[in-house]
Amino acid sequence: MDSGAVELALPVELIERLKLIKIGQAGVYTADSGKHEYRVMGIAEVEVQGRSTQGRVIELPRGAKPLLGAVPLEEMDWHISSVEKKLVPNPRSPEGPLLPLC
Repeated sequence: MDSGAVELALPVELIERLKLIKIGQAGVYTADSGKHEYRVMGIAEVEVQGRSTQGRVIELPRGAKPLLGAVPLEEMDWHISSVEKKLVPNPRSPEGPLLPLC
């Protein structure tokens, strides 16, 4: 989990193990203000403590740290508690994800 990341991003060795296929290319910027072209892979399912989501994956260089960003966390209806320094379920839907449609 990375509170500054937006997307799900995995290093190439995990993408190879998961046998994800390329679905596109994307320009991205990183925390160091660098601009890069990365492959977009898909579709992967991610589960965190019983809540899951499916979506695209940005391919990171070999050896990079996996990033679970804001988009997949929001789709699973998790919040980051800065006080407790952990993921907590949305208080409005503690039993499972509740997604906004508007």
